[in-house]
Amino acid sequence: MPTRIPDEGTPQPHNTAPARTVWSLLILVLALLGLMGAGILVYVTWRHPSLGTPLGVAFAGVTLLTTVVTSLSRR
Repeated sequence: MPTRIPDEGTPQPHNTAPARTVWSLLILVLALLGLMGAGILVYVTWRHPSLGTPLGVAFAGVTLLTTVVTSLSRR
């Protein structure tokens, strides 16, 4: 029996992770990075109380920027 060689137009199965797994891992990594960043900010504010106000203003600015970008990207 001759072996059939698939032509270029025939889709081949790929051994990739399902999209759900990739998104789950991405969300997990982003959550861990967020917690690590928050922990660093808390530690810096605890050790250097004079940086509390500038860090608070910076956090508010980043939150505002993220909110605006997210709302504009959903249009």
